[in-house]
Amino acid sequence: MRKLFVLSFGLLIASCSSDEAAEKPDEDPTEAAQAQEEAPAEAAPDPAVEAWKERLSRYARPELTADISSLPDSEKQALYEIIEASKLLDPIFNRQAWAGNPELIAELEKDTSDVGQMKLQYLKLHRGPWDRQEHFAAFATDKTRPEGAGFYPEDLTKEEFKAWIEAHPEDKEAFEGLFTVVRRDGDKLVAVPYSEAYKEWLEPAAAHLKKAASLTTNKSLATFLNSRADAFLSDDYYQSDKDWMDLDSQVEVTIGPYEVYEDNLFAYKASFESFVTVSDPAASEQLAKFKNMLPEMEQNLPLPKELKTKRGAESPIRVVDLVFTAGDAKKSVQTIAFNLPNDERVRKEKGAKKVLLRNAIETKFDQILRPIAAQVLAEDQQQYLSASAFFHEVLFHELSHSLGPAFVKQTAQQSRKNKGKKVEVRLALEETYSAIEEAKADVMGAYNILFMIEKGEFPAEFKEQLLVSYFAGLFRSVRFGVAEAHGQGAAMQINRLLEAGGATFDEEKQVFTVDMQKLEQGITDLVRDLCMLQSAGDKAGAEALLSKYGVMSPPMEKALAKLGGIPVDIRPVFVLEGKAL
Repeated sequence: MRKLFVLSFGLLIASCSSDEAAEKPDEDPTEAAQAQEEAPAEAAPDPAVEAWKERLSRYARPELTADISSLPDSEKQALYEIIEASKLLDPIFNRQAWAGNPELIAELEKDTSDVGQMKLQYLKLHRGPWDRQEHFAAFATDKTRPEGAGFYPEDLTKEEFKAWIEAHPEDKEAFEGLFTVVRRDGDKLVAVPYSEAYKEWLEPAAAHLKKAASLTTNKSLATFLNSRADAFLSDDYYQSDKDWMDLDSQVEVTIGPYEVYEDNLFAYKASFESFVTVSDPAASEQLAKFKNMLPEMEQNLPLPKELKTKRGAESPIRVVDLVFTAGDAKKSVQTIAFNLPNDERVRKEKGAKKVLLRNAIETKFDQILRPIAAQVLAEDQQQYLSASAFFHEVLFHELSHSLGPAFVKQTAQQSRKNKGKKVEVRLALEETYSAIEEAKADVMGAYNILFMIEKGEFPAEFKEQLLVSYFAGLFRSVRFGVAEAHGQGAAMQINRLLEAGGATFDEEKQVFTVDMQKLEQGITDLVRDLCMLQSAGDKAGAEALLSKYGVMSPPMEKALAKLGGIPVDIRPVFVLEGKAL
């Protein structure tokens, strides 16, 4: 994910056998199949084996690690315990992604053929029998993926859920809560707290975190590990989210239920995930100035003054090296940065932390974005592709999650009983929220870098690098598929910007040429439109926007057809996994 590269203003980036227990590190069946191929054989290659090898080859297998040689033994031991705790989130997330995953995994584990083992690895990669990059096309089941993933009964409809809340208003808070699973109990619906539903794994995970807390000498890390362990057993994550914001340690861990991408029914339910990293304090400090500019960025948004918000200004930035992921962080597409926590109470008090996974960013730029740009950009514009611009677009994407509308007043159409009550934008937009929010962060990230160029924080010549790298980067994201929030958000941006003349498609050469001036204006217009939509809590408008633009248009399809052989994403090999540190 990363190699050494220098930022434009001089910043140097240094570089289980059963699902019922924590999963064992993945073995790569393609290597075994390739070894068999090298042996003398008269039989022709099995087409089924070749097909599965090709599917797995779409995900590069880089090694990711961090230099932990300077860590004291106490911190190395704590790091090991945190990794062990993280592994226990995998069986939880498997169930959150789809309740049928444990049984299907056990069934596929019995199939020792090359095809069976490759199918098993692909299922583990996609966290279920549906290909996330192919609009959730089934490859190991005849079922359609439930919109509510594993958080609700598979046959539950929106109408039934809302009717239940209407008839039982006392259940509303629990049913819509981030940390409950909705289940059937006879003819009733009930909300089961995560601490109860996933007790089998959360209790030992909490024990590992407690042990790590007893080992580390870093007070802020010990505080967070203890409070997060308590939260696993109480479902109250508020204090531990605040403790995470105060975390200042070389061993930097993000662990718990956070994102709502899996819940395509309502975007109510948070998925468990973990990022275990080692931070680079010097690199982080050199980026710290941008967090102090968040209020100024908010005021610069192309919005009416009354729609501009004020949140906590702490918003620390961390540059880290990734050493392990689990749960929602370990599915098909590897995250390269994140902005947490999502609790708007914490964000209002303390802001949100932006974490950049440096080795992942560098790896994806070199192995994926650079070869994509060589195929989709006009030759004379490829000179503008920039690792620094890509890195900063990632940074400002995360900063932009903390900007723009946060709450919206409900209308009578949204809730007769709660008209006028303020709710999070997420609750108002429901299943459309994730794609809209990711698109907003993308395009607002570019908008804010353009603002920084105006302020002299970046040199004037950085503008062309930013505009071209931003546009090319959308093709990396759209390959995730429009069934995925980032992919659909990227498709929407591409199509809107093409309509605005920000880029044109050459049918003969099958490449795009960026119009710098029109792209800059298109970025401003799209930031305004998305923020206005969010500020109104306009779900119908979000649906219409995504329906029209969040699709694979003919120019996109033609360009993407040229990208065969370029990895869609990475499937990291974590060097420190399973090692006694």
